[in-house]
Amino acid sequence: MSLISSSRESGGTVITSGDRLTIECAADFMRLMREGLASASHVALAFEADLASDLTGLQLICSACKTAASGGKSFTFSGPRPHALLDIIDACGAQRHTACK
Repeated sequence: MSLISSSRESGGTVITSGDRLTIECAADFMRLMREGLASASHVALAFEADLASDLTGLQLICSACKTAASGGKSFTFSGPRPHALLDIIDACGAQRHTACK
C-alpha cells in the first residue's frame, strides 16, 4: 500500500495520491494540501495508476482546487488521471472544462 506524500519541486509542491483517495485518507490528504498551499504558489497532484477513490476523494480534490484559486495559487494534476477517478467524475456529472474560481 502506497501512502499519500508530498515533495518540493521547482518552488512548488507535488502531492502524490498514494493508492487510496477515500474517506479513510481524507484527513491526511487535506493536511498535506493545506501545508502545500500554505508554503507554495503551485501545488500539483500526482496519482498512482491503481488509485482507489470514492466521492470523498473527488470532493477533496475540488476543495483543494477552490482553496488554491481563492488564494491566488494554482492547483493542477501531474500526469494522467486514473480510471477510478474519471469514473466517479462521469457518474456524478462533475466534468469541468475550466479551472475553479
